[in-house]
Amino acid sequence: MRLIIKLFASLLIVFVVTLATSLIVLSTNFGLPMLKQAVRIITPYQLNAESLDYSVLTPFSVALSAPRLTHDADPAKNRSAEFISFRFAPLSSLLGEWAFASVVVRGVDLDKSVKHTWPASLSIRHFALDDVSYHSDTLSFDHADIQLSDWKNSSATWGDWQGKFQLSSPNIKFEGQVLTHVLLDSEYRDDVWEIWGLSLNSGFGNVTGSATLHPGRHWTVHQLTLSDARIEPSKQLQRLSGQWETFSQGNDIHIKRLDLLNVSAALEEITVEHLNFSAQSVHLKRGELVWAPNAASSLLSFNASLFNVEQWLLTDLLAELSLSPKRVDVSAFSAKVNDEGFVSFSGEMDASSLALETLIANGLDIEIDTEDVGLFRHEWEKFDTVSIDQLSVKHTNIVLPDPALPLQIIRLNLRGRDVVLRQDAQDGMWQGSLTASAAAASINRIPVSAPYANMRVEEDGEWHLDPLSLNFPQGQLSAKAQIQLQSPSRPWTTTISGLRIPNSLYQHWLGAPLPLLGEHDVDIQLSGLAANKDSFAYSLSGKVIATPHQTQLATQPDQSLAQSLLTLFVPQKHSEPAVSIPLKVGEVKIVADRGRIALTPVSVEATTEAASLSGNWDLVTKEGALTNQTR
Repeated sequence: MRLIIKLFASLLIVFVVTLATSLIVLSTNFGLPMLKQAVRIITPYQLNAESLDYSVLTPFSVALSAPRLTHDADPAKNRSAEFISFRFAPLSSLLGEWAFASVVVRGVDLDKSVKHTWPASLSIRHFALDDVSYHSDTLSFDHADIQLSDWKNSSATWGDWQGKFQLSSPNIKFEGQVLTHVLLDSEYRDDVWEIWGLSLNSGFGNVTGSATLHPGRHWTVHQLTLSDARIEPSKQLQRLSGQWETFSQGNDIHIKRLDLLNVSAALEEITVEHLNFSAQSVHLKRGELVWAPNAASSLLSFNASLFNVEQWLLTDLLAELSLSPKRVDVSAFSAKVNDEGFVSFSGEMDASSLALETLIANGLDIEIDTEDVGLFRHEWEKFDTVSIDQLSVKHTNIVLPDPALPLQIIRLNLRGRDVVLRQDAQDGMWQGSLTASAAAASINRIPVSAPYANMRVEEDGEWHLDPLSLNFPQGQLSAKAQIQLQSPSRPWTTTISGLRIPNSLYQHWLGAPLPLLGEHDVDIQLSGLAANKDSFAYSLSGKVIATPHQTQLATQPDQSLAQSLLTLFVPQKHSEPAVSIPLKVGEVKIVADRGRIALTPVSVEATTEAASLSGNWDLVTKEGALTNQTR
């Protein structure tokens, strides 16, 4: 036993003396030759270097200038660098692996096979790569600085690491995209990669952000900012769009905050200048926008000096809104339109209601085609309730070029307060007050000047039109009306008076096939119930008195006066052009009594004929006809 102890002690003394001697020799001019020989004996490489830096005060640290490793059998495994320093971790190395507390390499060209040069059991607690380069088909960079923590050689392409990963590079080319001034500060632990900070410049602007990559390719983007960007159609943009589509379809992404600062774009369908955009709580699942799992609201705000889409040119655009699966809240939206008008609104919308706090429109020129009207009507009818607290429209022109009902309004003005325009899925004015006026209008080819209407709903639910005023080229019309909206039967009354009213009004506005030209004075007093069509038919009462002027009848050349009069109010199809004959018509008086309508005899005289026209109708039975007595 004593012999064994003495032998072990002797070996230990020899090892310590040899190690001490070797460390002392490393600090002399013989250190580099000794290290070369050690490498030659232990590994299949030959080591060359310009100098060795070593101090016995730091016995486990070695630095080499311009080191070069030459493999005995495989030139592809030759390696060189401008500088390398390393510090052994002796206690970890006693376990049979190459362990370093730190390694610093400067001026090296990397490739995917570089780690095969190193021992398979190599581990480095702190790994720094300075001024390194790498080139491949998808990724290349030069003069980059990389720092890793707890790196281990493994079967993975670049090994495994835990802890910090930091990168800086003046330029990186990734899948055809050129990135400059790239800075990355991140940490990888427990299968979670935390990107504390990312900053880079690209051909599309400057990018900064922070994010977390969770297992299962779930991304949480804490903040992402694109600034000072100018985007135009290009192959690079197409490539980026394809790359984003591929990436987003393979990942779930939750963006807590997205900012676009001073971004301009000129694309095929949209042009935007100096856009500032901020979004919070945006979710993408396999490339599709989805709502947050907890149905949290997504907040959006943006402003732009110019926004052009199709025929709309918006300038000084500003908006703030909140989106959720069941609700849209618009805190503010305002914009100048086509450099002349202005629009602003705020309010909220859900699946069944639209409630605007304010709606302001000034100086707009609006042209709506038939397809847009149908789309608007389709969307409008989705709401059970539509209300506007404050409405103001000034100096706005509206054109509806519909062949069936062309409409043009010049310098429209609207002013409303607490207006409810749809209630229980029924259109109407159910609450509030509304005033409308215009400089002029053309309604289905009938010109009207200075139209004016004032409507209000009293607290008891009674709707009032007081007055409605229309001016025609030779005459004018005024009307008053009221309806009790809270009563189930909806009783109503109206009075209308007019001078020199064009006869074509009935055909163009009401769709009545009345082929009469000329004008007439009219006095109308009617009342009834408006709960439904049946109640209207049973209740209509009142009278209409009209005095015709300069009347002309459009008729066929071969028809007599009597035949033409009997076909009034009946749609006609004629193969020959109609002719107009002058008529002298006496006073027209129509009396309605609970749905039974009677036309008292009216004298009608043409150049060579005369007749007396009368008629009776029953709105309930839908029976009745005109009768004529030739004189």
